[in-house]
Amino acid sequence: MQSKKIEDMQEKIQKQAMELEGSDRNVGGMLALLILLISIAMSLYHFLTAGFGLLVGSRSHLILHLTMALTLVFLIYPIKKGLSQRTIPWYDLLLALFAASIGSYIIFNQQSPSILSARMTTLDLAVAISLILLVVEATRRVVGKPLVIIAGLFTAYFFLGSYLLPPFRHSRADFHDFFYEMAFTTTGLFSTPIWVSANYVFIFILFGAILEATGAGKMFIDLALRAFGKYRGGPAKAAVLSSGMLGSISGSSVANAVTTGTFTIPLMKKVGFKPHVAGGIEVAASSSGQLLPPIMGAAAFLMIEYTGHSYIEIIRSAAIPSLLSYAAILLMVHFEAAKNNIRGLSPHELVSGRQTLLQQGYLLLPLVILVFFLAKGQTVPNAAFFAIIILLSLAFFASHFRERVGMGMLIAASLFVVSYGLHYLLNWKIEITSMIVLGTFIALLFVLLQRKYSVEGSSVRFGLRELATGFEMAARNSLSVVVACATAGILIGVVNLTGLSSKLPHMIVGFSEDIVNFLPFSSANLQLYIALFLTVIACLIMGLGLPTTATYVVLASMIAPALVMLGLPIMAAHLFVLYYGILADDTPPINLPAYATAGIAKAEPIRTGIQGFKFDSGALLLPFVFATNPTILLLNPEATWVQVIVNIFTAFIGIVAFSSFIQRWLLCEYHWYERLLALIAALVLIHGSFITDIAGIAILLFLFASQYYRRKKDKERATESAMTL
Repeated sequence: MQSKKIEDMQEKIQKQAMELEGSDRNVGGMLALLILLISIAMSLYHFLTAGFGLLVGSRSHLILHLTMALTLVFLIYPIKKGLSQRTIPWYDLLLALFAASIGSYIIFNQQSPSILSARMTTLDLAVAISLILLVVEATRRVVGKPLVIIAGLFTAYFFLGSYLLPPFRHSRADFHDFFYEMAFTTTGLFSTPIWVSANYVFIFILFGAILEATGAGKMFIDLALRAFGKYRGGPAKAAVLSSGMLGSISGSSVANAVTTGTFTIPLMKKVGFKPHVAGGIEVAASSSGQLLPPIMGAAAFLMIEYTGHSYIEIIRSAAIPSLLSYAAILLMVHFEAAKNNIRGLSPHELVSGRQTLLQQGYLLLPLVILVFFLAKGQTVPNAAFFAIIILLSLAFFASHFRERVGMGMLIAASLFVVSYGLHYLLNWKIEITSMIVLGTFIALLFVLLQRKYSVEGSSVRFGLRELATGFEMAARNSLSVVVACATAGILIGVVNLTGLSSKLPHMIVGFSEDIVNFLPFSSANLQLYIALFLTVIACLIMGLGLPTTATYVVLASMIAPALVMLGLPIMAAHLFVLYYGILADDTPPINLPAYATAGIAKAEPIRTGIQGFKFDSGALLLPFVFATNPTILLLNPEATWVQVIVNIFTAFIGIVAFSSFIQRWLLCEYHWYERLLALIAALVLIHGSFITDIAGIAILLFLFASQYYRRKKDKERATESAMTL
């Protein structure tokens, strides 16, 4: 019965996420089976590719990736929201078939003389135009109009650039060249974003979907509630922690918000958080998970290509800033709870931590395995593949050992013989066998421990049905990323073909220099600070209607090079852009996670979005800290651990100051001059020098002392008043 409830809850969560991302179509029968089979085929193809290498040519791999995604988009997403369709209209079936046909044509004709020589036939041109129109329409349905409008503006710039004034003028507009480059080369649709989506992003979306199908999301929430639930504002702090854990492996901030918010938002409301505040906290926590290792979001994999750094170097550099950003959200929640006198849950309302770990603690092992293989030097897809293998072994055998140990051992032995035999005969990777054996052993160990300590095992059963559900969820969750990456390829293609990629960084540097010359004062880093501030504005504007992936692609291509020209390390420049791209995901009015949580909290979406942005703003100044002092990114090989710890500490102090400034609360409510001092402390701590650090810390210590003394006096007065009465 409990297993059925959890399955129903997972179906409800998936339905909510899909509706918010544009699909309220709910079909059954043969059409549902068709979608399921294509989704499983897409997930299985990428799973095998990650483990055994490309099953087709590298170019065909990208085309197949996009083609399957486009086919699913037209089967799943209606032409507009609100239709509540119970079937697939004939025109969408036709578009799905047309998308599959266009993809097949390109795969089978990519080596034709007309395409190799860039002399397209009329049919080639028609195919190229059709593919671009299909991608744009799929993007409109899944991601929304803003990205389509931006792609249209870039396309207009390509064709009308000769009519503009320098430095934007160019003379490279050519009708045939545009469609050839976009559809048949690696300049446009099949450029870096779609390559990253096909080779990196999908396999991690699959990992997250299977992990979610095992019921791991509920485990994360229970553990987080156990850790924070009894403290002031406990459910909200638990929401932050659980959303961070799930968000680091999820490919969708909307899916993350719905998955965790379904459980945590009612608890936040129960202890006293207002509905729009509870929804906003969940928005901030869910979106920020895209910055949190070990998986981060899709944009992290794009950074591999744009920065030239390895994935392990990227997650190492992102680790400290991401933890500080979550510390900022926790501080914001704590101050919110303190000023509204919101308590935590009573102990009897919390699940035992030991019980939770004994029930499903084995699901943490795949994350450890993932990090282990990455640190060992395996490729990113290989590491994800092995993590999925052990995840499947753990989930499957833990479920079957609870029912019948003997049958489970028989199946495990058979799998071991088959996998080892394939390793011996076909040179399969021995790690596959190792993961199956390790997963079987750990699953059996946990079942035996559950019996010894009389702990009921997880009620979630995992078999072929749940595996198929995970595969389907992965394909569905990937669609927004795939089409956004394809459309982002149009933007990149225009930037590269028109020469804007080489001009724009110089324009930004020159503009910031002009501003410096105009100002009556100057300093060593003033031009850099101005450029960083302009970048923040660009990120927030771009992110008003774009998903994080598209925002990052555009800014990484156009603005990050300017920051590098001004002296920032390339890692710092790209993390700076990524951080504000994620923050822009919370920016009203176009804020899908806010619509998701507002529905659960029964709150107004815009107010919920504003609260989400507010709770995400505690670390608003953090990127300026690591941009001007990249020690906390672990990029300075000469920095000692003492210097790193000192820089982390001062960054945290700055976050405390800025969070208290936003909330107007430290130990009690700020007077206006205390709030101003908190802002000054946060600003001076951006510049990592000895004098500014001492000044910032001194100001915050003064505020603590002042607030402590005032709170003490207020308590004494309250006590005296009570005694008088």
